[in-house]
Amino acid sequence: MSVELGYHTLSVQDLDRAAAFYGALFGWEFKREHETYLHVTNTAVPMGFVSDGPSAQPNLYYRVSDVDAVAGRARELGGSAGEVLDGTSGRSCSCTDDQGTTIGLWQPAPGFA
Repeated sequence: MSVELGYHTLSVQDLDRAAAFYGALFGWEFKREHETYLHVTNTAVPMGFVSDGPSAQPNLYYRVSDVDAVAGRARELGGSAGEVLDGTSGRSCSCTDDQGTTIGLWQPAPGFA
């Protein structure tokens, strides 16, 4: 099984301000998925913005073929996994390893590689 970074998000205070700033800085284009999330539509590695407030670190989502199975395996190994969420880009959940480091798991929907 090959697991690689598949998606990442940046946490910001204000989605509209972030879209204006990063759109002008990098030429990124956006699609609003819902009131707390913007998807960047023109990057090689899929990414987006969440309105969780500013953060110094990105949220990393590792692409997996079966998010439920990998979340279950994380629990078996002494970690934890949150609720699996369904969205237009696929299924995802947060996962914490047995030392407290949090990552994301992402199972892409068809059309999202």
